[in-house]
Amino acid sequence: MLNTNSFKVVWWAILVISLGSYLYLRQDQLIAGKPTYFDVVVFLVWISVCLAPIFKEIKLFGLELKQDIEQLKKDISHQLAIMKVELQSSIEVSSSNTSNVHINSGAPIPASDAQIPDIKQHLAETLREFGIGQAELLFTQGIPQENIDLFKVRLSFERLINDYSRLNGIDPRRNPMHKIVRDLQRSEIISPNISNGVLEILAICNYAVHGEEVSESQIAFVLDAAPGLYQALKNELQTN
Repeated sequence: MLNTNSFKVVWWAILVISLGSYLYLRQDQLIAGKPTYFDVVVFLVWISVCLAPIFKEIKLFGLELKQDIEQLKKDISHQLAIMKVELQSSIEVSSSNTSNVHINSGAPIPASDAQIPDIKQHLAETLREFGIGQAELLFTQGIPQENIDLFKVRLSFERLINDYSRLNGIDPRRNPMHKIVRDLQRSEIISPNISNGVLEILAICNYAVHGEEVSESQIAFVLDAAPGLYQALKNELQTN
């Protein structure tokens, strides 16, 4: 009943007539320029009610009236439902990503000697499916000698640092090499100049090992500085 057009028209007419009658009875004070605050409010409401059939939304001196209140409620409920679904989806995706990070963050663990025969047999069967039998390949073929030399330099430094780490209860598999070097510097086990030099050399070597281009100057710097720096690092680690 409250939503029928006839009721709306009757209710609108009652409001217009009632508010208009109040203003008519107050016309002497209004004409004399002595309106009260309540008179102003009633006048604004009366104007808004009169204009309501023409405009769906009226804003007059801060007073706002809407015809479609129920529709507005439905729109708000719909938007809240959409936001709830999006929030739940975001939480699920975030939880999934977090799980993947925790699961896959560690470095792959090499297979044990007992597992090697089964893995080898499985790989042989897979290669036969692709029509590949016994094959010989020189993995250094096509690789510049400079890249191989830089790999040897990096391996030498990493072995030295990893051996020291294991002796002091640090698992190098759980910490990147640059972090271990910085931790050694902060612990004053190695000097800042030595740690900075080691990191510079490792950075260039890593580029070469991962197939990035390194300049002749960078290669010459590593091959020239690495032997002395390696010995200095070894001396500091042995001293501490």
